[in-house]
Amino acid sequence: MTPSIDEVEEYFQSLERFLTNSLAAASPGLPNIREAVHRLWVDISRFGPPGLPSFPDIHVPGLGAFEVPPPPPPPPPPRTLVEKAGDWIIEHPWKSSGVAVVALGAGLLAGYTTFRMTHAHKRRVRSTTVTPEKRQVVVVLGGDHPLGLPLIIELEQKGYIVITSVSTPEAVSSIESKGHGYVRALVLDPNEPGTIPIFLRSLASTLSRRFPITAAGDPYAATPYHPLLHSIISLLTLPIPSIHTAPIPIEQLSLRSTYLPHLLSTHFAPLQALQAFLPLLRADAKRGCGRKSIIVCLPAADARVGLPFGGVSAMSAAATLRALDVLRREVAVGQGMNSIRIVAVDVGVVGETPVSALANSPAMDDWTPSEKATYGQAFAALGETSMGRSRRPEDISVLINNIVGVISAGTKTKMASQTIWGIRVGVGYEKIRDWIRGDRFAVGAGGSSSFRLFHAYMRVNNRCPYSRYIHVCVIPPWQAARWIVESTPHIG
Repeated sequence: MTPSIDEVEEYFQSLERFLTNSLAAASPGLPNIREAVHRLWVDISRFGPPGLPSFPDIHVPGLGAFEVPPPPPPPPPPRTLVEKAGDWIIEHPWKSSGVAVVALGAGLLAGYTTFRMTHAHKRRVRSTTVTPEKRQVVVVLGGDHPLGLPLIIELEQKGYIVITSVSTPEAVSSIESKGHGYVRALVLDPNEPGTIPIFLRSLASTLSRRFPITAAGDPYAATPYHPLLHSIISLLTLPIPSIHTAPIPIEQLSLRSTYLPHLLSTHFAPLQALQAFLPLLRADAKRGCGRKSIIVCLPAADARVGLPFGGVSAMSAAATLRALDVLRREVAVGQGMNSIRIVAVDVGVVGETPVSALANSPAMDDWTPSEKATYGQAFAALGETSMGRSRRPEDISVLINNIVGVISAGTKTKMASQTIWGIRVGVGYEKIRDWIRGDRFAVGAGGSSSFRLFHAYMRVNNRCPYSRYIHVCVIPPWQAARWIVESTPHIG
């Protein structure tokens, strides 16, 4: 019996449905079948007979459009802040080290500031309830010098007992009245050597009395706070313009009537006083704490170079300066004197400009005709230049601040009170500055003129038209004096 067309179509449709259902039921297991066949082939290759030829790889065809794709992998978890910070530290080692150091320093500074602020009130209460006695004594030789009174007042305000010397009894009450009970004036006339022993006896008596001198009661009553000699300042070595310091050629200089009185007042008298102070300073250095000092003020131009016709001051200053050098070396090698410091201060134009000694100098009437012909033009040129030009003087507070810095080891200067975030950086600056400049430094306008003077001498030599051909050039003395003075600062 022949099937009809409808029966054939129905048969093919049923066959198609059967195949579709069979493949749909078997498709989830097809990957497992592929894996099982592959594992079977691997086992046969490993454990089968050695002569078995290799079979070609069997690739089970996919289902094409009917194949279900595998699910995508899950996204990675987000990175934490710690992991990101660790990666940044590994990539930037130098920056991370700098950040760590800054953070550590900021933490230490914050802790120190907190500690300081916490204990500041306790320190203030302790300082107001307990007032320590003033024990450190500073001796100022030449308190009636124009620079003496401001220095004495500043030292008393800084907490020192000041014992000063004056040349006349009238100046005693004048200076003591300016203080607040911690200033004592004693008579010492540098032109009269006989007053030096009297001054030393009065000084010993003053060191055994109580301060302030205005206090009621017995001034020599026993007290546990015995004054200790701490520092000596000499202003006697810094002469003021007088008839003895008038410019004059050494050829015309009278050594007995002009130079000897000046030498006695500016060289012998200060050194004789220092001789008597050294045993006291050495004994008090063992009992007290801190470094003692001897400060000698010298005129800058005379101590460093020496100008023409200024032999009187220059010779005295040079002698005193050499004595200080020798004393400094003796103190360095001596036993028990390591805490004593010898300091030389070259003082230029400070405070009010003094009247030039050349203006009040006598005329050249006493000069011989030969001296007038030799030195007259240079002397006149020097006078015209010194009267026509003047240095701007340095403020006197600069000199006082430098002297106080030496006495207090930099702890009582204006800069010492400077702080940054509660840290006193000013004291460190003062100590470094004091270490750099050493035991001799200059203060005031023209105080550092030594190098400029040397350059002036070189310029004098270079102005000679024959200086390139001969080693020494002979030039007129008046022209040399004018060139030197024009090239150097005017000193008082």
